[in-house]
Amino acid sequence: MLYFATMVGWYTSIQPSSGDSAFHIQAYINFGTNLLLLGYLWWDWLRRKLKHLYLPIALLTATVVPTFSNLIYLTKPQEDPYLIITRSWLLFPVLIVPLVLIAWQYRFRVVMAFIFFSTVVEISALLPTVDKINLAMVQVLGAPLLRGFAFGIVGDVIGQLIETQREQREKLLRANVRLNQHANTLEQLATTRERNRLARELHDTLAHTLSGLTVNLEAIKIKLGKEREDIAVLLNHALKNTRTGLTETRRALKDLRAKQLEDLGLNLAIRNLANEAASRAGLEIDLNLNELLPELSPDVEQSIYRIAQETLENVIKHANAQHITLKLSKTEKQLSLLITDDGSGITPEVISRSDGFGLKGMRERAEKIGGQLKISKRPDKGTIVQFTMELP
Repeated sequence: MLYFATMVGWYTSIQPSSGDSAFHIQAYINFGTNLLLLGYLWWDWLRRKLKHLYLPIALLTATVVPTFSNLIYLTKPQEDPYLIITRSWLLFPVLIVPLVLIAWQYRFRVVMAFIFFSTVVEISALLPTVDKINLAMVQVLGAPLLRGFAFGIVGDVIGQLIETQREQREKLLRANVRLNQHANTLEQLATTRERNRLARELHDTLAHTLSGLTVNLEAIKIKLGKEREDIAVLLNHALKNTRTGLTETRRALKDLRAKQLEDLGLNLAIRNLANEAASRAGLEIDLNLNELLPELSPDVEQSIYRIAQETLENVIKHANAQHITLKLSKTEKQLSLLITDDGSGITPEVISRSDGFGLKGMRERAEKIGGQLKISKRPDKGTIVQFTMELP
């Protein structure tokens, strides 16, 4: 587009008189500028190198060169002032293209700077040629002003169109956000219903089975008495495992049916989760939870909650720890969950495995919401689990 605009300027510059040296000079200048702009706009390396300066340089060249090349004719003594008016308006189609691009890309104050520059430069060149003030000279000096006024109207209209387009785009983005939130809500509702269904199924099958098995083992133990101590030891071991399995099943059922996130929010839900886990395992726990968390979507809160839950369960089952530290914090751009313990520490082999200790599920949850999960062994002893995500 810029190349076409400057070609128009070159073409119009040679039309009035092909024998005038001023026209020839102006034509050569514009033609050379056209070639330079053509190479400039086709050179991708320059666009990548200059980045945000690429377009301003092209617009500045397409504005300054035609404006000053036109002065070659305007500063020359003219017998007919109406030829000067014609030359002034012949610059209009040359500058209209960079004007449109400036109005489309920048704010209206940049458009006003463009108009001020092109108008003041031409009037400054015409004033020394004015010998006396008459109607013809007023028309000569008024031509740049009228052209600038026309530029202002065009720039204002384009600016309003761009502003309308920008508002429509923002409304569309907000509508998309609302649709995504609605879709997430529906997904969360479907997930909750499925979790409740699974909880009912597990309660009616596995929990009842384990409860019945515990009762039967107790009955066998009573009937056996003290005659067979070896069998009694095996029964006690089986009872212990059965009761542990029943306790874990009930805890899992409670977690499946839990609505802590919906009822309490992420902060209190994690606090209750950590205190319950520490109380169950007899661990000391330090909590540092930011009270001013940003508003997060349900799927993000659910993923962070499950990552914290899986980490705490891994510490209880595998770390042999005595102390846990849990920190949930935020900055202006980032949300962070940090859990550390003083246990035996995770090994590099376990970290690199694609399964085991629920690490795969934790990573998948983190990736699903655009976060990062880092798991490492502490220098002294224990494990560090850190989840971070950028805030929108």
